[in-house]
Amino acid sequence: MAFVKEAQQDQNLNLEACLKLLKGERDEQRLAGLLLVTKFCKPEDHSSLRRVYDAVGSRFLDRLLRTGMGNGTISSDGDNNRDAYLSLSVTVLAALCRVPEIASSEDMNSKIPLILE
Repeated sequence: MAFVKEAQQDQNLNLEACLKLLKGERDEQRLAGLLLVTKFCKPEDHSSLRRVYDAVGSRFLDRLLRTGMGNGTISSDGDNNRDAYLSLSVTVLAALCRVPEIASSEDMNSKIPLILE
């Protein structure tokens, strides 16, 4: 029982560290937070996914997706990392869409034509 409680505390600390990065001022911080959150956040943990979405914001996810497609810019070396940005954005968007209220939001629905490209 103590092991489970300790693992849950570690999970919460990891998530808090990721959320701090996701709220960062620089794109590099947000990218690092997204990469880490894919390792720590469970797909069935809707409350954590909601916190991630609120922290990173729809505008950044939109820019990340557009940069991955070659249509936008992230404030780092975007051209050399386009495939990685596209893969990360699709992975994160797919995970976030497991939360019904995020999946049905206007922000997510507006991304459908971009993803279909």
